[in-house]
Amino acid sequence: MINVALLLGGPSEERGISLNSARSVADHLADGTVRLGEVIYFDRRCDPYAISPSLLYCNTPSDFDFKLDPGSRLSPEALADRLRTVDLVFPAMHGAFGEDGRLQALLEEVGVPFVGSGSAACEVAFDKFRACQALGAHGIRTVPSTLFTRDMPDADVDATLAAAFEQSGKLVLKPAQGGSSIDVHVVAGLAAAGGVLRMLLGRYERVLAQPWMSGTEVTTVVVDGLSGPVALIPVEIQLNNMSSDDEIFDYRRKYLASDDVHYRCPPSWGLDVTAEVRGLSEDVFRVLGLRDFARIDGWLQPDGTLVVSDVNLISGMEQNSFLFVQAAQIGLTHGDILRLVLRTAARRAGFTWEEPEPPDAAATGQRRPVAVLFGGATAERQVSVLSGTNVWLKLLGSSRYLPRPHLLDPDGSVWRLSYSSALRHSVEEILEACRSGQRDEPKRHALADPIRKRLGLADAALNAPASPPERMTMDEFLDRNDLVFIALHGGMGENGTLQAMLDRRGVRYNGSGPEASRRCMDKYATGEIVGELADEGIYTARRLRMETPAAADAEAVAALWGEILDHCGGQRVIVKPLDDGCSAGVVPLGTAADLGRYLRLLNAGATRLSGDEFSLLTSGQIIELPTQRGGHLLFEEFIETDDVRVADGPDGTDGTGTGGTGGTGGTGGTGGTGASRLTWGRQRDTGWIEVTVGVIGPEGHMAAMNPSLAIADLGILSLEEKFMGGTGINITPPPTAPLGRVQPEAVETAKTRIARVANALGMAGYGRIDAFMHRETGEIIVIEANSLPGLTPATVFYHQGLAEEEPATPRELLERILDLAVAHEPSGAQAGRVPRPSSAPAEPDRHTAVTH
Repeated sequence: MINVALLLGGPSEERGISLNSARSVADHLADGTVRLGEVIYFDRRCDPYAISPSLLYCNTPSDFDFKLDPGSRLSPEALADRLRTVDLVFPAMHGAFGEDGRLQALLEEVGVPFVGSGSAACEVAFDKFRACQALGAHGIRTVPSTLFTRDMPDADVDATLAAAFEQSGKLVLKPAQGGSSIDVHVVAGLAAAGGVLRMLLGRYERVLAQPWMSGTEVTTVVVDGLSGPVALIPVEIQLNNMSSDDEIFDYRRKYLASDDVHYRCPPSWGLDVTAEVRGLSEDVFRVLGLRDFARIDGWLQPDGTLVVSDVNLISGMEQNSFLFVQAAQIGLTHGDILRLVLRTAARRAGFTWEEPEPPDAAATGQRRPVAVLFGGATAERQVSVLSGTNVWLKLLGSSRYLPRPHLLDPDGSVWRLSYSSALRHSVEEILEACRSGQRDEPKRHALADPIRKRLGLADAALNAPASPPERMTMDEFLDRNDLVFIALHGGMGENGTLQAMLDRRGVRYNGSGPEASRRCMDKYATGEIVGELADEGIYTARRLRMETPAAADAEAVAALWGEILDHCGGQRVIVKPLDDGCSAGVVPLGTAADLGRYLRLLNAGATRLSGDEFSLLTSGQIIELPTQRGGHLLFEEFIETDDVRVADGPDGTDGTGTGGTGGTGGTGGTGGTGASRLTWGRQRDTGWIEVTVGVIGPEGHMAAMNPSLAIADLGILSLEEKFMGGTGINITPPPTAPLGRVQPEAVETAKTRIARVANALGMAGYGRIDAFMHRETGEIIVIEANSLPGLTPATVFYHQGLAEEEPATPRELLERILDLAVAHEPSGAQAGRVPRPSSAPAEPDRHTAVTH
């Protein structure tokens, strides 16, 4: 067995992605041959801390780093001592410090072997300008670059920028030392470029100007083989849903599951072009003296010319990253490719370790098959892909359940997926992989065979064999499976339709039955039941239900806005579809103009709206709109919460807060490493905080786990904050003194009340309830109940399981959910096991108000 130290964090804006990568490494190396001996987190100041592996399942480092005791900071000597206890160090750090050679120099000084390139190679390759110079000296074409430095006189900056514009009508400005998608700006016009350039020079010592590139973006992972670098099968990158020609492959497109970007692997071009891309990538790896693995980005220009744009020394390792997508194409699982990288580093250090035993056929046969179903046609279908693939990948390590990934096609059919076809970013991308699987197989085979040979991979080492996806009808899917893990969000997956079908066929499944699912999906019906619990300290927000109004003139919208405010109170409201998921179409409205714009977009069939057009959303924020039109809208009271902020900067001024008006100081508890601290209540001290709480157990006996304090940027959690790894802050459990203001008794009282709500709704198996909680009394105002909550890699459901008195790992939680499903006997009678309260109308009126 090999003993490994995992390093993460750092000062860069990619530290959240570092956490995603570290989590993935820990998950997929847990095979009995690799021991995670140390987990070392570096904060914004690059100060090291030994942390619990459980913190890897947080959504962002800001979930926990403010809790770290400065007294537990590791001295250089203590850090060296810890690192010397392991066989190998695996840095999963992106951006400055992690990839620029400083961390590598530290490890070289300590004298411990590590994965990745050495400090000298990193120092050159991480600096985009120096890398271009080094590659150019060997005849390798790169994107032309002009360097600006902070100490350049203004006159020289202006003259150099003007000369750059003479070569291109549009420029890309980016830090010379930084990630491939952070602080990258497209500028047209000298005046605009000058302002952006000076802003960047205020933040970075060195900034590049590059001409706007046309053609196709491509990225290729290269790994060390037995006799030199070996490029895997490249990914062709195609941007979709572009609102302008200036859009780039930015942070959101790279890390949020959506159809805004499409990855093709194998790429669409011929074998000869692919060979050229691979050869160029291997040349870059060799010339720069890289080791173990790296990712090379470039452009295939319209005239067929290939140019290099970026070198990524530690490729991202989140669950569907380029590393794993490309490895799967040659038959390697996540664990296989990570072990290959580890073996290369270990061989260089002069030692080897035992390979994991191949799966025992008899043991595999004893595992109960479970069909994991995700996808569909709803606005949350891409989040479903993240949830479903994460459930599938985590259960692959189960000794009791054997997961098989399946995609629900928007047309109602079902695809049984191969390993490689499941590792895609969107429903649309998976469907293309399914439909083109047979056609692309000869190309994939022609590319994969020589790569495997050069890597010395025997067939027995391939745990992700290629098999074409299989399409079937829903009836065929139900006939073939007696246990289904529903990982759908919204639509038929949550409104009881699929649950009723499964009950009729006697198929066991996770989560609530048909009636409870339908009730939780209908936010008004949920409010009706919660409204009956007011004498128990359980409330629902004031709300108004109405049929979706047609677009109207400004006068009619103003009248409607006044009516909504009269019912809901205050000057702001939340609007949400009555029967869709927890994020689709949920928008805070602050003016009649916001309302009018929302209704026009909804009635026009828009698929999304931009935060730039709404007074209470952030610039660039995107809200997905429901795919099913018509029906009812729910307007809900806007609950003011305490402003809580996690400040990441050393001066406490760079952070994220609730409600959009949170201060940078605080009158509440503060704490942390000095690079991060929690502030509370400078501008608003209402007593209320927003929480999200997982519930689990059999029907009638649901129990609440530890709540998570949800910190929203503008008073409502965005899609990114809920589901995009490395974004959004959730603190589990809500912090008590001295760090926070929540009373421990209030948390316990709230848990009891949340469980009461789950049982009143008839929920079963597991779920999540979102609410506002009074931090002193434990009273709750229920927002909504989710019968199939997200199970993406960093969801709060996992945080909460790990925070229980008897902690459960994510895999153990998923097994518990399936145990509950297996123990429940499905039957046709199950659909009516919880009668609908008589107070809820069978058919809704156009307007109905509910108050607490």
